[in-house]
Amino acid sequence: MVLFSTHAGTTLAGVFSHVVYFNKGEHHLYGPLYLKLFFTTVVGATAALSYTQKVAWITALTTVSELIGSYLLGLYGSLLVYRLFLHPLNKFPGPSGARISAFWLSLQLRNNNLHVKLVELHQRYGSFVRIGSSDLSVLSPKAIEIVYGPGSRCIKGTTYDLTRPSVSLQLMRDPEEHHVRRRIWSGAFSDKLIRGYEQRVRGYRKKLVDRFTEMEGQPVNVKKWFNLYSFDVMGDLSFGKGFGSIERKEYHWAIRLLNATTDFVGLYLPAWAALLLTRIPGALSDFQKFLEFCGQQLMERFKNDPEIPDISSSLFVPLKGRGITEITPEEENLLYGDARLIVIAGSDTTSGALSAIFYELVRKPEEIEKLRAELAPYMEKDQPHCEFFHSKIAHLDHLNGVINEALRLYPAVPSGLQRLTPPEGIVIDGTHIPGGMNIFCPLYALARSEMVYGRPLEFVPERWYKAPELVKDKSAFAPFSIGPFNCIGRPLALMNMRTTVARLIMEFDMKLAPGEDGSRFLGNAKDNFVFYYGDLNLVFTRR
Repeated sequence: MVLFSTHAGTTLAGVFSHVVYFNKGEHHLYGPLYLKLFFTTVVGATAALSYTQKVAWITALTTVSELIGSYLLGLYGSLLVYRLFLHPLNKFPGPSGARISAFWLSLQLRNNNLHVKLVELHQRYGSFVRIGSSDLSVLSPKAIEIVYGPGSRCIKGTTYDLTRPSVSLQLMRDPEEHHVRRRIWSGAFSDKLIRGYEQRVRGYRKKLVDRFTEMEGQPVNVKKWFNLYSFDVMGDLSFGKGFGSIERKEYHWAIRLLNATTDFVGLYLPAWAALLLTRIPGALSDFQKFLEFCGQQLMERFKNDPEIPDISSSLFVPLKGRGITEITPEEENLLYGDARLIVIAGSDTTSGALSAIFYELVRKPEEIEKLRAELAPYMEKDQPHCEFFHSKIAHLDHLNGVINEALRLYPAVPSGLQRLTPPEGIVIDGTHIPGGMNIFCPLYALARSEMVYGRPLEFVPERWYKAPELVKDKSAFAPFSIGPFNCIGRPLALMNMRTTVARLIMEFDMKLAPGEDGSRFLGNAKDNFVFYYGDLNLVFTRR
């Protein structure tokens, strides 16, 4: 009877701890601490019971294990009852497994295809789908402004803590902290500096053109080559030198390390589980080596100020007058994080967009001819063959239409950015979403919705300048996001895309390589937060 009441007491203690403590606030950062406390309690209680009751340690361990089991039964039993019957998201439709745990969604993914899975879920359940115990995916054009816009009270969710203690502008959850850091970054993307970057980008584009010329008539995996090109560009604009990838025709070793870690992100594990895994010694050693490399490159750049300012020049402004040895550990962590952000955000996204653009263009040669006709009057006689001044072509309707259409169909972040709703909640399309919930607005699924676009599955550049009826709600088009957390590198990305597309289509004829049908490009695509495409082999021939 005493043993029963003891077990009942520990079970009630488990229920109490869930209701009073674990069901409030955020706990994802404390996983390692909770595990240490758990094992310390087991060892300490076993030793104390064995010593005070003069029993064998195995007997003491069995008794302690039973009591802890009772506690966990109460804790997780309470959690299960809450999620199944009392959770504020229970009014929203979704798979029954998603009501219990966010692990359900991770287990449904095949080859990191969250973007495809969300399309399927919304087709089955409608505009609002519960995809985790506290996670909601919303397919509504009005949601973009409400969730991400300038007036939104939603903040970044727990997934932005995955790289702590390393942090960067993109990962800052506190709006005020982000605002202060963004002001430092903003100087790197002024009109004057973008014009300076344009001249530096041209050198790497010439190297890319030279490589394509060398491989004339041979299959060229454009996914790989646009990746090499964009990483070299960002290396130069960030650290004063490229990675030498185009010259070597291979990825830099640090980029290989990065590529080896992206699949982990695409598992979309709950934040607490992902953070626990990252704490396993050696689990993310490749990523740590990549982060260290980026940080070291930035520190080398700190010692050598260029004549013409680059992106890093703005990041070093708060350190003016100090030497490298005077940088605090906190400042170093931030600089290392921002160095990683420059390389990843400026490279993977641009190379992916270029790949998507050419994937569509080679399947629709008539679009290439429209672009050539539009670009021809703007070719500069005193410039290198087929180069353009960005200021002369930035306004061109069809060029921008092609880029926008590729960004619509294949957004860089396809499944949406996680946001946490404010305590009072938000209202979308007349539906109240409670506070403290994780919300996503999947751009890949929105692009395929007839609520937002006419002929949504078709590549129609004219929808952006000549056929407005094909864009039913422009507010849903947010490839660079919107509001205070939007992509600060948008001007640089658009400059690079416009001028690179212009030069390549004026310089080369292109077609699918023999045996290439394009199916691998999307069939093997992965949603690792950023869109990573499959291979695409094209043949380039000089015009």
